Amino acid sequence: MKNWLLQIASEKIALLQDEVDLDIATDDEKAQLDEWKKYRLLVNRVDTSAPDWPEQPA
Repeated sequence: MKNWLLQIASEKIALLQDEVDLDIATDDEKAQLDEWKKYRLLVNRVDTSAPDWPEQPA
């Protein structure tokens, strides 16, 4: 489950980061990028022996 959630987050981050890198991201997309990066870090910290998964960004 952890690897799957990390993969989802990484895919979202990659697309949003491309938009930022190409200077075509909206302010909302920039905020989403920060939210997804934070989410990925929180997922990575989850103890899988007693998981309490964070909520995915909208």
